[in-house]
Amino acid sequence: MHPVPYDVPSLEHLRASRHALIARLPEPGAHGSTALRPPHRSQALAAEDVDADDRDRLLELASGSATGSVLLTTAATITLVIPPFPIEEQADYSEIHVAPLIEVLERQRSLAVVLLRLGGFSLGLFRGETLVDAKTGQRFVKNRHRKGGQSQRRFDRIREKQTFELFGAVCETAREKLDPYEREIEYVLFGGDRHTLMAFRKQCTYFERYGQRVMERVLPVPGDPRRAQLERTPREIWSSDLYVLKRDDTLDAS
Repeated sequence: MHPVPYDVPSLEHLRASRHALIARLPEPGAHGSTALRPPHRSQALAAEDVDADDRDRLLELASGSATGSVLLTTAATITLVIPPFPIEEQADYSEIHVAPLIEVLERQRSLAVVLLRLGGFSLGLFRGETLVDAKTGQRFVKNRHRKGGQSQRRFDRIREKQTFELFGAVCETAREKLDPYEREIEYVLFGGDRHTLMAFRKQCTYFERYGQRVMERVLPVPGDPRRAQLERTPREIWSSDLYVLKRDDTLDAS
């Protein structure tokens, strides 16, 4: 799961696509420093020309990241990158060294994506940004009921039954579609409402076999999942969070 953006005037937050991020990175070999950290590893930042609260927030974001972090420090800016996929090495460089980050961003990966809401699902297998196999389905689940008494209890039973049937159908579809690719799949990503996904994972134990390949982050899914939404997920999947801290007011906020 990516950290929640922190609204500090001097700390700029951007959600950047792969290409936008690469375009914003400092020039390789430029004067500065680079620190790579794997998931949930702390960064260090001794800069005295930045606000202490901003510095502490950057370090908190880095240590809390489930995909690790890259800290790029130049005379003008301090940039923290929370990448879409895990950083696999811990290293420090006395210059701007972006090659490991670019490799994480550009590596071709096989990904399973499951979009689920109470009302429908769409799941598929991506090789890079190409959707090679997919299945989308809808199944009616009653909306919330405001009455009490027996009517409420009857509604709850019907809703629970419909939800159980939806989850069962999605679980079976996932097994049928993803089993042939199980060894190939590098990561599994879920999208939709977090509470619904938690309930689904509790009922459907199929994804336990993927272990740490199931990513913590949850993709946004507005409305009922459709194949068109599934096809658009690569942009979000490969996007990163950037936190840019100005030094001496030299960063152009644009």
